[in-house]
Amino acid sequence: MRQWELIGITDQATPETGPASPRATRPSAVAPSFFWSTDSALRMETVSEAAAQVIGRPVARCVGRDLLELFGLDEPNSSALDAHITALGGETATFLLERNGVRVRCRVEPLQANGRTSGTCCIATRIEDLDTRWRVDRPAVA
Repeated sequence: MRQWELIGITDQATPETGPASPRATRPSAVAPSFFWSTDSALRMETVSEAAAQVIGRPVARCVGRDLLELFGLDEPNSSALDAHITALGGETATFLLERNGVRVRCRVEPLQANGRTSGTCCIATRIEDLDTRWRVDRPAVA
């Protein structure tokens, strides 16, 4: 019987690594940095600490609050409410959120329970993180 060693997993040797390719680093650039979820009445059910910081309230003062109360209908944040309403309708929506000096790209999806939409889930990534990583990973255009 032949036995195989997986470098870095089944032995103690450290695998040799070269410079990371853009393909290898790009997925981390789109990893969500925070999230929240709502019920079907668009009241916050779950709020991460990072999301609460962007919203500008402690987590305890976000949970149970209406999105309308947290974001209002004024531009530029009115698109947050529109995106969540679209998600309640069963479709995925995106919006740009600018609060407290932070800009994030958000994606809202419907939450399903027993075949029905029971709320929404919003994931987001800071735009500065995406732009910085994208510029580093992309080759310069001459």
